[in-house]
This record gives sequence, C-alpha cells and structure tokens, in this order.
Amino acid sequence: MNFPRKWTWTRPGFLIPVFFLSFYQGSGQMLWQESSVMATGNCFASRCCMTNGMYNQAGLGWIDGPSLSIHHARPFLVGELGISGISFQLPVHRGGFGTTISTIGITGMRQFAAWTGFGLVLHPGITAGAGLYFQDYFAVDIGHHIGAGCALGIQMKIRDGLILGAHISHPVSWLQGKSASTLLPMIISTGMSYTFFKTATYHTDLHFGQTGRIQWSHGLEVYFTKAIRLLLGICNAPTTLSGGISTEYSHWKITMAAACCFDTGTTPSCSLAYAW
Repeated sequence: MNFPRKWTWTRPGFLIPVFFLSFYQGSGQMLWQESSVMATGNCFASRCCMTNGMYNQAGLGWIDGPSLSIHHARPFLVGELGISGISFQLPVHRGGFGTTISTIGITGMRQFAAWTGFGLVLHPGITAGAGLYFQDYFAVDIGHHIGAGCALGIQMKIRDGLILGAHISHPVSWLQGKSASTLLPMIISTGMSYTFFKTATYHTDLHFGQTGRIQWSHGLEVYFTKAIRLLLGICNAPTTLSGGISTEYSHWKITMAAACCFDTGTTPSCSLAYAW
C-alpha cells in the first residue's frame, strides 16, 4: 500500500512510514510493548507478565491475583506520536482472564487494538491459553482497515527455575481493507526462561514471521533486592539494544525502559501496575 506523502515523517537518515509504527515487518515484533518485555529484548513466550492477554495467554494460568496496569511509549522520540495502553488481569478457577487495549494516533491516522485471552492450568506445571485480537487502522482518504485474529499458547515448568513456552498468533480475516492484510502477520514464537543463583533470570525467544526471517531475542533480569530489578535485552531484525529498571512498593510496580533500534532510533517506555 502506498500512503500519501503527508503521512510520512522525515528524520535525519531515514523515513518512518505509518505502517512501520504497527509492526517491524519481517519479524512480527509489535512496536507497542509492556516496558519489562521491551527492556528484555521482546522475550515473552515463557513469561508471566502484566499483559499476558496480548502476549502468551498461557501465562494467565500462573497469575495469583488481579492487576491493573497502564503503559505509554514514545516511538523514536517523535513528538507527534505516542502509544498508550491499559491492561487488566483476573484469576479465575484453575486459570486467569486478561485483556489489553491500546491506541496510537497522529494527525490523519489512528490505530486501535484490543486483545483478550484466557489461560488454564492443564496439569501441575503445564498451562495453556487462547486469545482473540482485533485491530482497526484508519487513515484519512483511505478509510478503515479492520481485522481480527486468534492466538494459542502453552507453557511448561520443567523444574524450579526453568520454564519453556510456545505461542502462535494468526489473522483470521479482514472485515474491511483486505489489501492491508500484511499488517497482521502470522507469528510463531518459542522461548525459555531460566532462573539461576536466585539472583537473575535469563530469557531467550525465537520469533518466526511470514517473510521467513527469524528474530532471536535475549533478555536478563538481575535482582538487586526483592523490590528492584535491572533489565537488559538484545534482539535482531531489526538490531535493537534495550534496558530498564523495575521497582515494587507495596501493591505498586513501576518499570521504565528504553529500546535503541539501530535502524530507526530510541523508544522510551513506562509501565505502572497495581496488583492486589
């Protein structure tokens, strides 16, 4: 799809077309992410986080209490652009429910996305999850492109400190604007999380997109204290270095992160969560 020139920003050394703000083409990496996932290189397949309704829905099977979180990112430090989201998770019998809503808007273009998912404990140490997502891309003179998709995931706790995970998301159909179907690629993800010495957790993921390119991701969480963690990450396609810090106080948790993509620039992010 060729967008009119007025929907493209020019920055020194590169162009940022609007569709790039939704997905890194070829890798399936979503631009909007929970700060802790962004800081650890986009590793999510084997994790339980605050936005499992959007990531691996199997992680909802591990949650032990409700939580509400808000998220904001400023892609590439572009002043005209901001991405905001809100997520809610609730444990239910033998599992959990989660939903995430996000929006991105600039003059002449807006994207809205909603994910909902459910995770279930199949067996001690094994959880599975399923989810649905909807996305609406609107641009002046082009109209709406509304799509829907589904997702399946599984996580297995092999032993204390070692978790394996797998996830697949796939577009079901485009209700309008079939020419924009490349904006919802199929993504297959596998990953592992390993906690060692009770002081750090290593995450690694592989993401397979429809273009055939493979994105690998590596992340590290270092526990300074029970309430303070340092987050580091790296991934390819595109090559990105990331980092952040997370702190908890009572029922509150705040995470600040930044990802530096060698192709496009730096994206800061912040997440605030309340769990009870």
